[in-house]
Amino acid sequence: MNSKLNFRSVVFKRAYRIVKESKCEFSQALKQAWNRYRAFKAQKVEELASQIKGFDFFYCYSDDSRITRHWGKVQKEISSQLKQLPRSFISAITGQLTNSKQIQSFI
Repeated sequence: MNSKLNFRSVVFKRAYRIVKESKCEFSQALKQAWNRYRAFKAQKVEELASQIKGFDFFYCYSDDSRITRHWGKVQKEISSQLKQLPRSFISAITGQLTNSKQIQSFI
């Protein structure tokens, strides 16, 4: 069962891991964990936003079954990635899209 994790708990778990590995103070580890989280979020948001921008929303009207299979597979991949992300990621992705309704077909 894949449940969505609270982003704060993810950051704190990562900070504890950093403390164990590097033996630094918890405050420094927490700063590092937050920076890693922000970098991961920015990268993931940019990656998914570019995938959605490049998505062919009219693939279902194609007569070529290869095109339908390809874009159907891409749609399933994007949907599965979005389902695993917290809501804050989805709102950030929506902010980067020109048409905010584009993301609705994946959720």
